[in-house]
Amino acid sequence: MEIFHPIPRKIRRVQAAPPPLVRRLAPADIPLLYPLVRMSFPHISLQEWGRIGRRLSRPAKHVREGILVAHYGTARPPCAMATFRRGFDLYSGDTLTADYIITLSYAHKQQIIDALLPAMEVLARELGCTAIRTFSYSNPITNRDIPVPKLCSTSHITERTVRIERNKEIDRPL
Repeated sequence: MEIFHPIPRKIRRVQAAPPPLVRRLAPADIPLLYPLVRMSFPHISLQEWGRIGRRLSRPAKHVREGILVAHYGTARPPCAMATFRRGFDLYSGDTLTADYIITLSYAHKQQIIDALLPAMEVLARELGCTAIRTFSYSNPITNRDIPVPKLCSTSHITERTVRIERNKEIDRPL
């Protein structure tokens, strides 16, 4: 008995998903981001998140803090968020710090971070920062005596600070 295996005339290429788009938090993003916030911060209620989100989404001339939102197309809900704040460091000078980067997809986490980092660099340049600092949290140890899990040891926190070259131009504002 012979088994027939047809050879496809045209081999289809599997295309990788395009990188997510990144923008600053807009008022319409606030309710859509709550599932991400709830995953990482279960103690924050929807009402409290609404107040925080509205405060961080207000347009201001001198932005000092906010949230960057990543999404795969404008018609899709956010897949990640990164909180940011502008501060001063004795070594690096004005620094854009991303305290929390929260992704919805573990499988696409690196692709999402790869989209967020250039957006952070553009934002840092807009804000006049000379460095970007990010924090990575891994292997948290839960203190069972408190309702909110917290990191108990700084050995589980990785801090990275990268200086920005001063001679580059800002590509596009966020």
